[in-house]
Amino acid sequence: MKIILLNAGKTRVPFVADGMQFYSTRIGRYNPWEIVETADTKHVSDLKAMQRDEAEKLLKQIQSSDFVILLDEKGSRHGSVAFAGALQKLIELGHRRIVFVVAGAYGAHESLLNRANEKWSLSELTFPHQLVRLILVEQIYRAFSIMRNEPYHHEG
Repeated sequence: MKIILLNAGKTRVPFVADGMQFYSTRIGRYNPWEIVETADTKHVSDLKAMQRDEAEKLLKQIQSSDFVILLDEKGSRHGSVAFAGALQKLIELGHRRIVFVVAGAYGAHESLLNRANEKWSLSELTFPHQLVRLILVEQIYRAFSIMRNEPYHHEG
């Protein structure tokens, strides 16, 4: 089983890229893991066209058998322990690839929303889509540490 983080466009913020590398190395100790970034989409005045272009690039990276979790502000919310539990259940179900998808700054096109098996939200707060990548990678690492009862996560 492999976990993939699929991002619309390149990671442009240096501290985000550094943080993603930091946690990616840690995740790799637990499970096969990959970060995939699509080519950037040009910003145009027609936001639907931009969303559609991003979605087409993302959907080309998704296999028919993939279990796809789209990060979406309207998705279900999990605390860190529940996030770990949900990820553990998906792993136990034996999916060959679990793909977390982060769409662009203007949200996901309808075609991507329709392909997602589940939609998850990281918070009621709004984050820049670049920062969502780092938060998600940290939460995936945290989930593995919770699954293994390691001391990284603290319940208070």
